[in-house]
Amino acid sequence: MRRRLLIIVFALVAGLILALSVPLVRATAEHTVQTSFIGRVQDGAWFADMAATALESGRTDRLEAAADRYAALYDSQVAVVDADGETVVAPRPLDLEEPKVRTALLRALADRPARQPGLMWPWEDRPFVLAEPVKRDGRVLGAVLIVSPTDRARSEVSDHLTLVALGSLAALATVVIAVATPMVRWVLRPVHELDRATHEVALGRLKTKVSERTGAPELRRLANSFNAMADSMYASQEQQRAFVAQASHQLRNPLTALRLRVENLEDYVNDPRGLHELHVAAEEADRFGEILDGLLRMARAEASEAERTRVDVTAVVTHRVDAWRTAYEAEGVPLTTRIPDGVSALSLPDSLDHALDTLLDNALKFGDGTPVSVSVTRSPGGDSPDGSGGEGARGGRGDGVVEVTVCDGGAGLTAEELAQAGGRFWRSPRHQNVRGTGLGLALTRIVVEAGGGELRLAEARPHGLAATVRLPAAPATPDTAS
Repeated sequence: MRRRLLIIVFALVAGLILALSVPLVRATAEHTVQTSFIGRVQDGAWFADMAATALESGRTDRLEAAADRYAALYDSQVAVVDADGETVVAPRPLDLEEPKVRTALLRALADRPARQPGLMWPWEDRPFVLAEPVKRDGRVLGAVLIVSPTDRARSEVSDHLTLVALGSLAALATVVIAVATPMVRWVLRPVHELDRATHEVALGRLKTKVSERTGAPELRRLANSFNAMADSMYASQEQQRAFVAQASHQLRNPLTALRLRVENLEDYVNDPRGLHELHVAAEEADRFGEILDGLLRMARAEASEAERTRVDVTAVVTHRVDAWRTAYEAEGVPLTTRIPDGVSALSLPDSLDHALDTLLDNALKFGDGTPVSVSVTRSPGGDSPDGSGGEGARGGRGDGVVEVTVCDGGAGLTAEELAQAGGRFWRSPRHQNVRGTGLGLALTRIVVEAGGGELRLAEARPHGLAATVRLPAAPATPDTAS
């Protein structure tokens, strides 16, 4: 936007300077041509007076000498003709049939004044053609023709034109650099601030504020409205989180009491069918408790204001895979890894641990007993998962993306299910009988995105599900760079 505004200002200022410069150059050119023309008129009048005496007396020696000196001095062509148009004096050959010369000669013989030539620009190589009538006692005896070059006049016009052009360019540069650029920067500063703040709010950072003291009044009012909107959204979100946390916490005590009462009923029920229903009720109470615990964890994760830090991805993935290996061996499910050394990323503390626990648990439960693989890759450059254009922690050049992928070979999810997966309480219809609350992936997505990362679910090849946690790579430290 800054470039476009500067182009607009540049065009307006250039147009204004051009509108002022053109009349100035034109007036200068007219003045130069007029001065040169007056000089030639005076010369023509002097020759006409001398030619009148020569034509009457028939002695043209003095006139020829004067014409010859004039032609040599001013590099011009001078000719004197009689009333019949016959040449009397002509030191240098002159074509009297040339259209402009013929027109000027006929006007002079008709006793009409010479016409002032029009504007003459440096690139127009045409001479001055002046014809003065030679008169005595009101009779036209002939005419004096002077054809002189215009090099000097055109040179003066060129000098003025160059001076005006240089002055215009200097004025344009001064206005653009000293006035337009600071003004555009002052106008756009709050716009850039609002753009940055809007991006932050889109990432869920509702405490972002913009300055209300810079920029034009309209932009200050816009900044004030933006801050009010962000405060309102933050307050609404906080109220929602507080309600979920308080409701979950308040429901936990009566649910625990209900669970104990259901267990105590077991001694009073003798019917096998009744005992079965009692056990089912206890399991549902446990499931309800798991849902409440998940809601509490989700509310705490959404309200967390922890800063993202450097995480040793290699160490975290290795540690969590080792922790889950016993469970996988108990189920007879092969678990393989591909974890390179020295991979680090930026994330919230413990968010990668939680994400791996959820993804490994889901792969074990829904992978149909197929082998599960865990891989870590790092891609240089590109856009960061948080949409910041790949900038590192210090706002410098991006260091790439770290991807942690958990892949199984089970039935996977359909395209429609992939679009819904990760929503709160969502579970595939095929997995309704598998123990779970439908909050695991939703909570994982929240904690990963809160640290500037991204959770992606995709079909594995040839079949299965590939769950990938993408995190911005940590900048290289001097130790790792060496």
